[in-house]
Amino acid sequence: MQIMMNVHHVRRSWLLMAYWIFVLMLPFVLMGASSSVQASGSCWLSGPALNFGSVSSKGKTNYTNWQVTCNQYGHTKTVNVSLCPYATLDGLGLSSNRRQMVSYSSWPHSYLTYDLYYDPALTQRIDTQANLSTLKCIYKTFTVNENQKVFDLPIYGHVYAGQNVTAGSYHNNNDIQVNLLYAFSQDKQPSTEDVLASQSSNQSGNSLSVTTNYENSCNLISASDLNFGQMNDLSQAVTSSTAVVLSCPLNTSWKVNLDQGMNYDGTTRRMRKGADYIAYELYRDAQYSQPWNNSGTSQGMGNNGTQTIPIYGKAGPSSTAVPAGEYQDTITVTLTY
Repeated sequence: MQIMMNVHHVRRSWLLMAYWIFVLMLPFVLMGASSSVQASGSCWLSGPALNFGSVSSKGKTNYTNWQVTCNQYGHTKTVNVSLCPYATLDGLGLSSNRRQMVSYSSWPHSYLTYDLYYDPALTQRIDTQANLSTLKCIYKTFTVNENQKVFDLPIYGHVYAGQNVTAGSYHNNNDIQVNLLYAFSQDKQPSTEDVLASQSSNQSGNSLSVTTNYENSCNLISASDLNFGQMNDLSQAVTSSTAVVLSCPLNTSWKVNLDQGMNYDGTTRRMRKGADYIAYELYRDAQYSQPWNNSGTSQGMGNNGTQTIPIYGKAGPSSTAVPAGEYQDTITVTLTY
């Protein structure tokens, strides 16, 4: 029963032949140089801030859509371009290998950790430097008649869950520099190695601001079921317990209330199986002296951490015989702050 909660004459001929070979090879050398020049181009970045809006200890994911504008002129065939962004650190550095935002509204200052990602699934984190193992690229093309193109570059952000910090406005300290490394080629799609090899000349950047507002809000993290187990004798009282876990920002007052359940008869909570019932009651203390009812609530103040509220249950005793089976009830837990 439970309460549900990835030879000389020959030599001349040889020299003559060598001479003509040299002449025939020369155009290929010139063509190679010409191809390299035609595949040169330039790119630059622009985009808005990353604003998470209001967040709580549940964390939050959001994104900002940046744009890459690239110019490519004089090409005689399709040109491939590889675009590889990364984001530097701001003035706050890392905390446990995570980026940070800060709120200066209180002392000591409060910090909120987050990270930036290439993908919406948050599996490819954007590194703070151009590293072969972590740099991710997007691949685009210019056709013969295209001289300028604009490409979307979404940047995803995630504020980690489980952080209980002082409520207020948070931001990165000194904007992050989003750097774009790029490479053009008419012969192939430039690889990440090609892009890194040309980064001294093919690079652009722009600043990114990251902001959020941490709500002065509470979260009901869990409310486990209360299970009385198997009852063989209703004439004897059976007890069990469970707990509600919540989190609230520092100094935020909260109150937890339990309703009377789905099978309340006006005076008693009841577990039900078909047309049969077993009465039970819930308490705030291990002595079963403080019942949870309309006037009996648990209350306290937030401490920037998790807080556990115990719930004690007692079923029976009862002189009424009921059929064997599983009896259940559902209780609604309400967190007010």
